Amino acid sequence: MENNPLVSIIIITMNHEKFIEQACISAISQTYPNIEIIFLDNNSNDKTFEIAKKVLSQSAIKHKILRNTENFGISKNLNILVSNTNGEFISILSGDDWYTQNSVEEKIKYFKENPNTDFLLTDGYKYYQEQDQLTDAYSQKEKEYITQNIINFFHDNVTENKTVNVGTFVKKEILIKYPFDENVNTEDWDMNLRLISKGFKLGFINKKLFYYRIVSTSLSRNWRLMKDSYEKVTNKYIDYIKNDKKLHKRYKLKLLHFKYEILLSEATEKEKNHLKIEWKKEKYKLKYKNPILFLKLLMLKN
Repeated sequence: MENNPLVSIIIITMNHEKFIEQACISAISQTYPNIEIIFLDNNSNDKTFEIAKKVLSQSAIKHKILRNTENFGISKNLNILVSNTNGEFISILSGDDWYTQNSVEEKIKYFKENPNTDFLLTDGYKYYQEQDQLTDAYSQKEKEYITQNIINFFHDNVTENKTVNVGTFVKKEILIKYPFDENVNTEDWDMNLRLISKGFKLGFINKKLFYYRIVSTSLSRNWRLMKDSYEKVTNKYIDYIKNDKKLHKRYKLKLLHFKYEILLSEATEKEKNHLKIEWKKEKYKLKYKNPILFLKLLMLKN
C-alpha cells in the first residue's frame, strides 16, 4: 500500500436537494489528503444536481460529476460509480448521509494496521430527520458483539442485516471483480454476505465516523420491495439457512414479519387490530413448541 493511497468517495443521490450540500461538504472536508469525489445524480427532479455541482465545483478536490437521463436501481448506479473511479479504495456515501471529517483518515489508518482486511464498516450515528433526534447507530452491547464475533459475521447476518452500512470502505479491485448485484435493492447487505462468502475479510472500526439520516420516505419503509429483496438475497444461501434450525426459524419469522407489515400498511384502521392479533398468533407458533407456553404468552401480550 502506498503511504497515502488515493481514495474515491462515491456519492449516489436522487431527490436529496435538502441534504446533498451537507453530504458533499462532508466529503470535500476530509482530513485525509488524497481523495477524489465521483458524484452521480440518478435523474433527480429537484435541484439536487445543481446544488451538488455548485458545491463540488467550488472545491479544490478532484471530482467528476455524472447525471443519469433515466432512473436506475441503487446497485446499477453504484456499479457506474465504481467504473468511474481511479482510487485504490472506495468509500460509499448516500446523498442524504454525511461523514465525520476524519472518516477516510481513520479507515486508511485501519487498513495500514490490519493489512489482511479487504473491506470494513464503522460505528456512527443515526439521525431521525422528522424528530431532529440523534442517537447511536449501535448500542454498546451490539458493538461488542460485532467486534468480538466478526469471524461469525456471515452466520449472524445471513437471515437479517444487523449492521448500519454507511461509509462502507472497500478495495476497488474487489468491486471490479465482484460488482453489486443489480437485481437486489438491499445492495449493502448483499455485498457484505457475498464478499465474506468468497473469503474476503471484514473489519470494524469502533469509532463514530458517519451520520445515517432516517426519513419517512426511506426505502426501508417500502415493505413489498424489501420483502422481494430479502428473498432474493437469502435465496442465494437458502441451503445454508435450512441446515441450521435456529437460522431457518429466524428466516421464517422474518418472512412472516414482512407479510404482516405489508398487510398492515394496506389495511383500514378497523382491520389493523385483527391483523395484529393474527400476527402474534403466527409468530408465537413459530417461536414456541410448547402449546401451554404459547397460550400463556399470548394471554400476557393481549
